[in-house]
Amino acid sequence: MLGLIMKKLLKSIFLLIFSFSCFSQNNEEEKLNLIFYDNCSSKFIKPEVQIDSFPELNYKIITVFIKRGELTGEYSTTLKTKNDTIRIPKILFSFERVLHSNRWNYLNCGKICNGTETDFYANGNKRLEGKFQNGKPIEIKDFRINGELLTQTFYDNLTLNYKRVNYFDNNGELTEYQIYKNKRKKLLSELLTKMII
Repeated sequence: MLGLIMKKLLKSIFLLIFSFSCFSQNNEEEKLNLIFYDNCSSKFIKPEVQIDSFPELNYKIITVFIKRGELTGEYSTTLKTKNDTIRIPKILFSFERVLHSNRWNYLNCGKICNGTETDFYANGNKRLEGKFQNGKPIEIKDFRINGELLTQTFYDNLTLNYKRVNYFDNNGELTEYQIYKNKRKKLLSELLTKMII
């Protein structure tokens, strides 16, 4: 009985904190003059957004949620100025916004990603290149806006679990890698630095 009361109390506290967090994000959004351009439709849109602020780092991340068929695509980027145009890429991780749903895919606009798929920045440089099987990732490479490789992620058995993530410097040179091992429902991660001889 006491355990049930504690669970209800903890849920109530969580919901209260969550509602304050959403309220403060909405206030933050009102101070911004953002424009959203969808690369799939080639139109300006008004999507649902979430803004996370890190004042101690003078850093803000904006996450955009956009309908992609029956799923919702998600795109996150850093917010640079109060007046910014956010270009929503074609290839997005997309999921069903239903509690406990396991339905998700990578979509290129409304089409399930299959084989090698590439997305580009407005300047023509690669933004993302991935290998997919029926919407599930095998390998995804993320690029900087200048076209240099940023990360290369290998996925475990067509899931969202990482096997390995390679990190590259501004010249596209491998500097670090991280290996992930899933053992008995625990994720072990080991960050290793490449030794340059």
